[in-house]
Amino acid sequence: MKKEDSTSTKRAYTRKRKRWERFDGYRVKSIPSFQKLIPFTMKPRSASLNYFEITYDASEILKYLDEKNRSLEENFDPKNPIKQYTYTQFFLALIVRMFALRPRLNRFVSRNNIYQRHNIEIAYVIKKDFSDDGEESTTVDTFERDSNIDDVGYILHDSIKGVKETTDDSTGDFVDTLMKLPNFFISFVIWIFNVLIYIGYCPAVLRDIDTMQCSVMFANLGSIGLEGTPHHHLYNRGTCSIFISAGRVRKEKYLGDNGVEERDVIDFKITMDERIADGFYFVKSFELLKEILDNPQQLDNRLKEVPIDE
Repeated sequence: MKKEDSTSTKRAYTRKRKRWERFDGYRVKSIPSFQKLIPFTMKPRSASLNYFEITYDASEILKYLDEKNRSLEENFDPKNPIKQYTYTQFFLALIVRMFALRPRLNRFVSRNNIYQRHNIEIAYVIKKDFSDDGEESTTVDTFERDSNIDDVGYILHDSIKGVKETTDDSTGDFVDTLMKLPNFFISFVIWIFNVLIYIGYCPAVLRDIDTMQCSVMFANLGSIGLEGTPHHHLYNRGTCSIFISAGRVRKEKYLGDNGVEERDVIDFKITMDERIADGFYFVKSFELLKEILDNPQQLDNRLKEVPIDE
């Protein structure tokens, strides 16, 4: 399967960054006055958290991935970088679709203002090997809003390959060098980082090593065999407004038409900054999440239109 070239394939319209806007987003104007007030009364992100715990039927996910992988085997193409459709690829595609169709999830708060991010940027951890001492690297990938599961898979493949096949880790090297310096200098460097993020004009070389500037942090804990997923906090520094953890697909008993039956389910734990949207918007977003999980085939297609948050 040939990787689609976004330069030759027409993509859905997205808002272009305007001159003098922040590097990471633009200020949203169409917000009710009360919501504009909330960042002034709930200053740190750690004081503005909502925690959601949701269990979804995973039956359709398993069928979908099984069909996709069977199709890969039957139509083998050595040029196709996607060798297997994984849970991680599916979840990232799911998050991209959710953030594209529910754009307020992609907001963040800075300087007491609410901003919409220019791109969908997802942070996740890649381990080079699964051992106690295995090196890991936190990666932030940028996705087009209209992306389908293959678009996501190409980016994921390149990131994983880059981490596992190279010894160059710019973030890790920077941290190693920084921690050799005196404490007062470390504090000064972090202060500079925070100031640049606060004013919204941060050089690309610094943005590339700061993984706390993202739309969402995602942890696929099922990849290490963990069923129960813990809630994860959000960070006061940076601009990440949502953290999503997914556990391993597990069996759950329930009372069906034929008595006690079993089904495959998956647990999600979601931590959200409540300042970016109201509770009703979050609930409707979770309804969309369930709708995609029940009908995952829609991830095969790119979106033709994406809503713009102004």
